[in-house]
Formats: sequence, structure tokens, C-alpha cells
Amino acid sequence: MTTGTTSRPGAPADRSGAAVRVLAVPFDDPAATALRDAQQAELAVRYGEGGGGAPLHADEVLVLLRLDVDGLPVGCGALRDVSGEHGPGTGELKRLYVRPDHRRRGLSRVLLAALEDAARAHGLRRLVLETGTRQPESMALYASAGWSATAPYGEYADHPMSRCYAKTVDGADA
Repeated sequence: MTTGTTSRPGAPADRSGAAVRVLAVPFDDPAATALRDAQQAELAVRYGEGGGGAPLHADEVLVLLRLDVDGLPVGCGALRDVSGEHGPGTGELKRLYVRPDHRRRGLSRVLLAALEDAARAHGLRRLVLETGTRQPESMALYASAGWSATAPYGEYADHPMSRCYAKTVDGADA
């Protein structure tokens, strides 16, 4: 994987004015690993042990983005290609996370937009994701960013706490 900075022209920095950078990093990046671990710990509190879903593995990740604020890693998110399960050109957004002490600054929205840009750069036209009913802030983010509710899929199909969303990222409707 190539490591680099993703920039979005006109994208807001942090609402406090702090410098924000979104970087493509290797899966084993120590800061990104710590962020994924923190996310899984938070999900365990919300849903109980095992509530964070299946583990994410390096060989299934197309790109892993890390969001830094003033040089401090505070967020991450990944994409994987799920064309085999969902049709050609489909990716899945995984592990979107911003540390609690950096929430409500617009950083999740910046990271989500960067992941959508990365999906387009990888030739993906449609994205899917799963979140849960005990994450109302996530559901609100996705709805406000143009994601549409869709039928639960895969391992989430029969889970009553799962909420799945889809978005077409090539300009058409999901």
C-alpha cells in the first residue's frame, strides 16, 4: 500500500481551527492499530463482548486512512472490496472511528468524505456499511451524508441491532 496524505480542497479543518491531515497508512500502523482497538473496546461497552463484529484483516483492506489533528492520531477508517458478495464495484466501509475526546468537531465527516474519495480512486462505485442501533450518532452521520438505509447483509442479515446503509459514490443514487 502506498502511504500518503489525502487532501480535500475546501474541507474544513477541525472546528477549533486545528490542523487536520488524512493519511493512507499500512494496516499495521501502530497508531491506527491502537485506534481500531479503542473502537472495539467502545463497542464492547455498548454491545457486550464480541459486539464489534468480525475482525478486520490486512489482506482484505484496500486502504486504511488515519486522521491526525495537530499531529495526534485521532481517527481511522478502512475500505474493503466486497464485489464478490455485493456486485462489481462495491466496497465496504469498515471501522470508521474518532476518539471520544475529538468528537463533535466535524472530523467523522472529513474522514467519511476521504473514504468515499478513496473508494472512487480504487474504482468502486457503490459502498455499503453496517452500524448498530446503539450508535445513533453514527446512523445520524450516515443519513446526513447521503447514505440510504438498506437491507442487512452477510453476517448482519439476522442481527436485530444491525443497521446497514449504502451509497453510490459515482454520482448516481444508491
